[in-house]
Amino acid sequence: MNQVFKTKKTLTFREADPARIMFFGNIFGFAHDAFEQFILDAGYTWKEYFQDPNYAIPLRQTEANYLAPFFPGETYDIAVTVASFGETSFKMKYVFGQNGKTHAVVTMVHSVLNIKTKQKAAIPDTMKARLEKYLEAVGANS
Repeated sequence: MNQVFKTKKTLTFREADPARIMFFGNIFGFAHDAFEQFILDAGYTWKEYFQDPNYAIPLRQTEANYLAPFFPGETYDIAVTVASFGETSFKMKYVFGQNGKTHAVVTMVHSVLNIKTKQKAAIPDTMKARLEKYLEAVGANS
């Protein structure tokens, strides 16, 4: 494995359901918040990534596997990697854990869209170069 971006998330009271466990849908927002931090570590500015005049990078697929509950007031580690690259997309992986125990694994597939044509486009060379250092397994494809 190459480089892993690491960050943390402390669950707030409002992010829990009446059973005082994290509302399941919040995990995707937490993963995307981690992604926004990740792209800065990868060498992008926020504006450069999210307001590129040539490309948009929408989500094509998301998946979450919940392995242990999340509780308000607790802090969880998030390990962010690139799981794989395709020609026109890449898959991000977010592992949420605490004290060595995995609580959830989230994957999100991002597609590259040419803004002018609204069609799929190849991952730009600069983007691939910036993200490649976080690739889990060299030679993996999505």
